[in-house]
Amino acid sequence: MHMAIKSDQILHAPESKALFAVWWLTAILAAVAAAAPATRRPNIVFITADDLNYDSTGCYGGPIPNLTPNIDRLAGEGMRFQFAYSTVAVCQPVRELMHCGLYPHRSGAMGFFPLKPEIRTLNQQLRDAGYLISMIGKNSHYLPVKSFPVDVAIPAGPDFDEKKNINRSPSKLAAATKAFIGRAQAEGRPFFHHVNCGDPHHPLIGAKGPTDLADGDAPSRWITPEEVTFVHGFLEDLPEVRREMAQYYTNVRRLDDCVGAVLAALDESGQRENTIVMFYGGDHGMAWPFAKSNVYENSSRGGLLFRWPGVVKPGSVDTEHLVSTLDFTPTLLSASGVPPIPDLDGRSFLPALRGEQMAGWDRVYTCYNQGGVYVWMPMRCVRTKDRAYIWNAWSDGRTEYQGGLWSEKGAVLKGNSLAWKAMFQASRSDPELKARVDLHIYRVPEEFYDLSQDRFERHNLIAAPERRAEIDAMRADLLASMRRDGDPFAEAFAQRDDRSVYLRIRDQLSETYHRPGPKQGAPVPKKEKAKK
Repeated sequence: MHMAIKSDQILHAPESKALFAVWWLTAILAAVAAAAPATRRPNIVFITADDLNYDSTGCYGGPIPNLTPNIDRLAGEGMRFQFAYSTVAVCQPVRELMHCGLYPHRSGAMGFFPLKPEIRTLNQQLRDAGYLISMIGKNSHYLPVKSFPVDVAIPAGPDFDEKKNINRSPSKLAAATKAFIGRAQAEGRPFFHHVNCGDPHHPLIGAKGPTDLADGDAPSRWITPEEVTFVHGFLEDLPEVRREMAQYYTNVRRLDDCVGAVLAALDESGQRENTIVMFYGGDHGMAWPFAKSNVYENSSRGGLLFRWPGVVKPGSVDTEHLVSTLDFTPTLLSASGVPPIPDLDGRSFLPALRGEQMAGWDRVYTCYNQGGVYVWMPMRCVRTKDRAYIWNAWSDGRTEYQGGLWSEKGAVLKGNSLAWKAMFQASRSDPELKARVDLHIYRVPEEFYDLSQDRFERHNLIAAPERRAEIDAMRADLLASMRRDGDPFAEAFAQRDDRSVYLRIRDQLSETYHRPGPKQGAPVPKKEKAKK
């Protein structure tokens, strides 16, 4: 039976007054909630390191004790991915790829080229969702400019503030971070703060003398050659190598100083709990032979850390999934609740961040295309946790590798890399080392490695009969991937015994990506004529 109750009865009954107050407060809160915007999207702080080998930091087993306390702390506060890879191990292409989720042959980033104008980027998608966006350091590697809209852009050139790079200065990065987050708070907008740290890219601290700071601030710690008790197995243990490694690790320390400064500024802003922090170190491996600008393990493998309070379990480690830079854009869009970009090559690993298992993440495909303007050095690789198959399309026993001034043979005489020069000179009296140097310069068409027994990929098993089944399976897998993703060199790989197929495709790409006038100092090799 329905009984009508008059308002004056409610107001004059003591217990009814309390009920009315509760009802009235509930109604007010409901009205406020209805008028309020949807739950605010998480902020994003994305920090990259330049030329950082994945195993240089403490959380990845780095050999220098207590070298990276800030990065190690971040790992303890979030998730560390044990197997993360750069799809292409050179600066501009991989950075553009992180923001578009497409293989270079689909995006246009086949070398130091801008994206195709129609390619949609992470910045554009976040901008449309209301994010305030920054870009600090390495800005010239994100092209075309209109594809990477930003609200605050600070370049890293030597002309910025007292002839020092902001992305090698902890204090300047902290100030820029505070100012940017303050603006986002004032405007009531979520933010995407993209910090591209300049270390440990060359120049290295101390390379020009004991007071040389390599275009940045003084690090909080200097590493001496005596502290370098481990030399990566893809290099040679020579005094000059250890000396340059000490300089490198000093840059790594300054990188850690920079990361700590950015994170401290975030904490001071009060935005920590609603901010995803993603650290990727580095965009590729260190700038030494058999690392950067190749497709080896120490070329492509990176350190990936994710902190997301309330979502990612602190101190967690993902050892099951192989993720890549292709996956960064779809993952960040999914995590922030922003609509996805259709038809990407990358996939979201958001379930892994939540501790879930994902099927089909047991391998990655990496590539390399250009070592400089007009210099085509196409390489392809399919990689699992402990196996790697590599195809060096350019290798013919005569063509010399060119992947940058730190590793190109002619640079030895110019002294651009102390380690490479020492290896090259020592090889003159050491037949085994000479074979190693010759491999770096000329390569072989195919390589196959068992990383469970050969972590640094020094023993090519491509001719081992007992490995034939494994090799054939990985060849077939790589070809299927290349065809599926529209790789222009797919048929050259399928017909790799006929070099004219490769040469014809290479020459067609040269015409497509031709730029009037090579960059100063860039070699223009003679064309190898394709057979008719």
